[in-house]
Amino acid sequence: MVDGGRTTLLCCGTILLIIAAIGVFGSARASLSYVIYHGAKFTPPRRHERPEAAARRCEAAHRLYPHNYYMCIWIAEKCWYARYDIDGSESADRVALAAKWCDRGLALNTRKSQLRLLKTRLLAKHSLRDAIAEWKAYVDWHFWEPHNHAVLVGLYAEAGDFAEAARSLEWVKGSKHYAEAHRKLQEAWRKEILRPAIPPVRPQP
Repeated sequence: MVDGGRTTLLCCGTILLIIAAIGVFGSARASLSYVIYHGAKFTPPRRHERPEAAARRCEAAHRLYPHNYYMCIWIAEKCWYARYDIDGSESADRVALAAKWCDRGLALNTRKSQLRLLKTRLLAKHSLRDAIAEWKAYVDWHFWEPHNHAVLVGLYAEAGDFAEAARSLEWVKGSKHYAEAHRKLQEAWRKEILRPAIPPVRPQP
C-alpha cells in the first residue's frame, strides 16, 4: 500500500515536472518571439531599408509564437502603407505581405477593426462589392462607432451607390468624422455627374 502511494506520487510528480518543462519551454519561445518583434518594431530602420526586412523578422517571431495578433496588425499595416515605391509604382510583394499578415491576424482575432479595415481595403482592389460586404458585416457587429459608418460612406460612394452612402452618412452626423465622410460623398457625386454620358469616339487609324 505504501509502495502504491509512493508510485502514485512519483507519477504525479513526473507529470507535473513534464508540464512545468513544457510551460518553461513555451514561455521561453514566447519571450524570444516578443524580443524579435520588439526589435523589428522599435529599432530605427537602416537607410533605404524596406518593410520586407521587418516582415522577415516578424516571420521568425511568428514561428516561435504564432498567437501575437498585435504583431500581425503592425506588420500588415506597415507593408500596406509602404506599398508604393518612390516612383509611385505599387509593390505587389508588399501588398501580398499585407494580405498574408492580415489573414493571419484575422485567424487569431476577427474583431480587431484594424484587421477588418485592412481586409476591406485589400478586397476593394479587386471587388468593391466584396469590400462593402466585408465592412458592412463588421459595422453590423460594431454599429455605434461613427468612424465605421464613415468608412462605409466612402465605399458606397466609390461604388456609385449614393443612396446607401447617404443613409450611412446619417449615422456619422455629430461626429468628428462627418466632414470628411460628407466630402467624399460630394466628391464622388461630382465625378458621377461630370462623367460623359457617351464615351468619346476614338479617331480611326
